[in-house]
Amino acid sequence: MDVAARAQLIDTEATALVATLPDLPPARLAALEAEAAALAVVLDGAPAAVAAALAAVIAEYRAGRAALEGWGVVASAAHALARAAAVPTAGAGLAAVVFELETLLPPRAAAPARTASPDVPLTALVRRP
Repeated sequence: MDVAARAQLIDTEATALVATLPDLPPARLAALEAEAAALAVVLDGAPAAVAAALAAVIAEYRAGRAALEGWGVVASAAHALARAAAVPTAGAGLAAVVFELETLLPPRAAAPARTASPDVPLTALVRRP
Protein backbone atom coordinates (compact mmCIF):
# COMPACT_ATOMS: atom_id res chain seq x y z
CA MET A 1 0.00 0.00 0.00
CA ASP A 2 1.43 3.38 -0.95
CA VAL A 3 1.90 6.31 1.41
CA ALA A 4 -1.07 8.30 0.13
CA ALA A 5 -3.43 5.34 0.64
CA ARG A 6 -2.12 4.79 4.18
CA ALA A 7 -2.61 8.47 4.99
CA GLN A 8 -6.13 8.30 3.56
CA LEU A 9 -6.88 5.35 5.85
CA ILE A 10 -5.72 7.40 8.85
CA ASP A 11 -7.99 10.24 7.72
CA THR A 12 -10.96 7.93 7.26
CA GLU A 13 -10.48 6.25 10.64
CA ALA A 14 -9.99 9.53 12.54
CA THR A 15 -13.14 10.92 10.96
CA ALA A 16 -15.08 7.73 11.71
CA LEU A 17 -14.04 7.89 15.37
CA VAL A 18 -15.88 11.22 15.70
CA ALA A 19 -19.11 9.19 15.67
CA THR A 20 -17.93 7.13 18.66
CA LEU A 21 -17.37 10.11 20.96
CA PRO A 22 -17.30 10.25 23.94
CA ASP A 23 -16.10 6.62 23.86
CA LEU A 24 -12.97 6.15 21.82
CA PRO A 25 -12.22 2.42 21.46
CA PRO A 26 -8.66 1.79 22.74
CA ALA A 27 -7.97 -0.93 20.15
CA ARG A 28 -8.86 1.38 17.27
CA LEU A 29 -6.79 4.17 18.81
CA ALA A 30 -3.80 1.84 19.19
CA ALA A 31 -4.06 0.81 15.52
CA LEU A 32 -4.40 4.44 14.44
CA GLU A 33 -1.42 5.48 16.57
CA ALA A 34 0.74 2.68 15.16
CA GLU A 35 -0.17 3.58 11.59
CA ALA A 36 0.58 7.27 12.15
CA ALA A 37 3.94 6.43 13.76
CA ALA A 38 4.82 4.11 10.87
CA LEU A 39 3.86 6.79 8.38
CA ALA A 40 6.06 9.32 10.18
CA VAL A 41 9.05 7.07 9.51
CA VAL A 42 8.28 6.77 5.80
CA LEU A 43 7.55 10.46 5.17
CA ASP A 44 10.00 13.32 5.45
CA GLY A 45 9.73 17.02 6.15
CA ALA A 46 6.53 18.65 7.31
CA PRO A 47 4.26 15.65 6.60
CA ALA A 48 6.49 13.49 8.81
CA ALA A 49 6.22 16.06 11.60
CA VAL A 50 2.42 15.99 11.30
CA ALA A 51 2.34 12.19 11.40
CA ALA A 52 4.64 12.09 14.45
CA ALA A 53 2.60 14.72 16.29
CA LEU A 54 -0.59 12.88 15.35
CA ALA A 55 0.79 9.63 16.80
CA ALA A 56 1.78 11.42 20.02
CA VAL A 57 -1.65 13.00 20.43
CA ILE A 58 -3.45 9.74 19.72
CA ALA A 59 -1.30 8.11 22.41
CA GLU A 60 -2.57 10.74 24.85
CA TYR A 61 -6.15 9.97 23.85
CA ARG A 62 -5.54 6.26 24.26
CA ALA A 63 -4.19 6.90 27.76
CA GLY A 64 -7.24 9.04 28.56
CA ARG A 65 -5.20 12.20 29.16
CA ALA A 66 -6.61 14.40 26.38
CA ALA A 67 -9.80 16.44 26.20
CA LEU A 68 -12.45 14.94 23.94
CA GLU A 69 -13.20 18.38 22.53
CA GLY A 70 -9.85 18.28 20.75
CA TRP A 71 -10.67 15.24 18.62
CA GLY A 72 -11.86 17.58 15.87
CA VAL A 73 -8.31 18.93 15.67
CA VAL A 74 -7.04 15.35 15.34
CA ALA A 75 -9.50 14.60 12.52
CA SER A 76 -8.57 17.85 10.79
CA ALA A 77 -4.86 17.08 11.11
CA ALA A 78 -5.42 13.59 9.69
CA HIS A 79 -7.16 15.15 6.70
CA ALA A 80 -4.29 17.62 6.19
CA LEU A 81 -1.85 14.70 6.37
CA ALA A 82 -3.82 12.78 3.75
CA ARG A 83 -3.82 15.77 1.42
CA ALA A 84 -0.09 16.37 1.91
CA ALA A 85 0.68 12.71 1.22
CA ALA A 86 -1.49 12.65 -1.90
CA VAL A 87 -0.28 15.95 -3.36
CA PRO A 88 3.28 16.83 -2.28
CA THR A 89 2.74 20.52 -3.06
CA ALA A 90 -0.16 20.65 -0.58
CA GLY A 91 2.32 20.73 2.31
CA ALA A 92 1.99 24.47 2.90
CA GLY A 93 0.64 25.31 6.31
CA LEU A 94 1.57 22.01 7.93
CA ALA A 95 3.56 23.82 10.62
CA ALA A 96 0.26 25.25 11.85
CA VAL A 97 -1.22 21.76 11.93
CA VAL A 98 1.69 20.51 14.03
CA PHE A 99 1.26 23.48 16.37
CA GLU A 100 -2.45 22.73 16.80
CA LEU A 101 -1.69 19.10 17.58
CA GLU A 102 0.99 20.03 20.09
CA THR A 103 -1.50 22.21 21.96
CA LEU A 104 -3.38 18.99 22.78
CA LEU A 105 -0.30 17.43 24.38
CA PRO A 106 0.33 17.91 28.10
CA PRO A 107 2.82 20.66 28.92
CA ARG A 108 6.40 19.63 29.18
CA ALA A 109 7.80 19.72 32.68
CA ALA A 110 9.98 22.72 33.34
CA ALA A 111 13.51 22.19 34.54
CA PRO A 112 13.75 22.32 38.32
CA ALA A 113 14.76 25.69 39.68
CA ARG A 114 18.37 25.99 40.68
CA THR A 115 19.07 26.96 44.21
CA ALA A 116 20.65 30.36 44.33
CA SER A 117 23.91 30.81 46.17
CA PRO A 118 24.35 34.00 48.18
CA ASP A 119 26.36 36.80 46.63
CA VAL A 120 27.89 37.65 50.00
CA PRO A 121 29.44 35.01 52.22
CA LEU A 122 27.43 34.41 55.38
CA THR A 123 30.49 35.15 57.53
CA ALA A 124 30.51 38.73 56.21
CA LEU A 125 27.00 39.31 57.51
CA VAL A 126 27.39 40.65 61.02
CA ARG A 127 25.25 43.01 63.02
CA ARG A 128 26.76 46.23 63.89
CA PRO A 129 25.63 48.17 66.95
